[in-house]
Amino acid sequence: MSEWLYQIRIKVSKKLSEDLRSVNNLRLSKDIIKIASDNNSRLVCTFDAFAEYCEEAEREGIEKYELYHWTKATIDNPEKKAKHLKSFAFYEGENQVYSRELASSIEQNLKNLNSGDDIVEINLIDSNPANNPQPPKRVG
Repeated sequence: MSEWLYQIRIKVSKKLSEDLRSVNNLRLSKDIIKIASDNNSRLVCTFDAFAEYCEEAEREGIEKYELYHWTKATIDNPEKKAKHLKSFAFYEGENQVYSRELASSIEQNLKNLNSGDDIVEINLIDSNPANNPQPPKRVG
């Protein structure tokens, strides 16, 4: 049996999202950034990652980027944009998935925060394809 890799994703309030994506003035933002730093990881907003992917594809040639049309349609849709602006993932450097030990450490630290209603969900995702939706077929 193979060893799966993991990722921690969080969904947060609009207020917390805006602070995490900009000035980090809120105590909770500082605590989340510290958890990332203490675990040699970084926090990435899903919307920002999607936008960067589209910008790169547009610079390099969209024909080389299989998910370009799906991703572009997602970030251009106001409802989906609002959803993804409040979604964040922890990356280990550039790695989107990492060891269970690292994921568990981040998860436990997040659960120990006094976040009120600002952290809506904490999800431990594994890389097993059977547990995850597969990328959409190329569109356009």
